[in-house]
Amino acid sequence: MIIFVLSSCTGVRVKGFYQALPSQVGKWKAHDKDEFYNRNTLYEYINGGAELYLAFDFQQVFVRRYIGSDNTEIILDIYDMGSAGDAFGIFSVEREDEDIGIGQDSEYGGGLLRFWKGPYFVSIITTGEEQTAKPIMIKLAQAVDRIMDTKGLKPGLLKALPRDGLDETSLRFFHTDSILNRQYFLAEKNILKLDKHTDCVLAKYKGYDNSAYILLIQYQNSVLADDAYHTFLTAYMPEAIESGIVQVENETWTMTKTDGSILIIVLEATQKDFGMNLMAKIKP
Repeated sequence: MIIFVLSSCTGVRVKGFYQALPSQVGKWKAHDKDEFYNRNTLYEYINGGAELYLAFDFQQVFVRRYIGSDNTEIILDIYDMGSAGDAFGIFSVEREDEDIGIGQDSEYGGGLLRFWKGPYFVSIITTGEEQTAKPIMIKLAQAVDRIMDTKGLKPGLLKALPRDGLDETSLRFFHTDSILNRQYFLAEKNILKLDKHTDCVLAKYKGYDNSAYILLIQYQNSVLADDAYHTFLTAYMPEAIESGIVQVENETWTMTKTDGSILIIVLEATQKDFGMNLMAKIKP
């Protein structure tokens, strides 16, 4: 059973579909007042985790709590991430599990359901017994999915990646060095000169007895890309300033080049030829 009610939300910027969210799913009923947090108040809700969202174009989060007969909760968060690209980004940087067919991409694992659709990222978590709550969480997610009548495009930079050998669950989209270092640590300093204006894609590739990472960074123009290229070479692989290719201490290969406003880096290629072939297949 899913019961829908219309509620009035004043004094905050909300989307129309909030008013159509279910007030009850099965025996789980909405309780307490709905909550809203913006860029200035997000720390009040997720102190210690707000930096992740603020590294994207986060606008606002809507929070509704559902309580079951055993007084445990299911908590629904709907994040307005400002754009479809950043909604995909915040979903991607913590993705671990396979898609469960909700929204534009989704996953479920360990009592946490996550999906994105259009400019929105949705998180549903339970404080109760997972097997009891899971079907209710899925019904709630499907209801939210139906209410959202908009879809969005993934970041265009993803199209430059080769598809063969791509580990889809490893795909990450982000902007800043703080997020890069959560995914793949390069250096304490921001040697790639990342900021809110850079689009970054990181992905892992696997071949027969081979593997590597591809990191793509799109800058606002080719001058900025070239500047970051030289800074990266000087700081990370100074012995390869001429060639852009080096074998590092763990005997894997790192290689880099620019293509217009895009900086291309292949990391941890187990074989030089494997890394070179990957780089050749990148089509900015």
